[in-house]
Amino acid sequence: MSEKSLLAVEMEAAALYAFAEARRKPVLCFAHVTNQMARSEGDFDKGEADGTKDALAVIGAVTAAWGAARV
Repeated sequence: MSEKSLLAVEMEAAALYAFAEARRKPVLCFAHVTNQMARSEGDFDKGEADGTKDALAVIGAVTAAWGAARV
């Protein structure tokens, strides 16, 4: 990893991309990176004020465009 200047690997995304490569299927993965994850009770739901609604809008727009480009 150091030769590629990587600091970390997100395990679920790595598994998803490995599966996609093995099956020769396209994959798109989004990650919401935060330093606050699981620091307090109920912290996994970031809510609208912390960008959840905006993140879902971006994901929806990207997947719609990606799907349209594949047709």
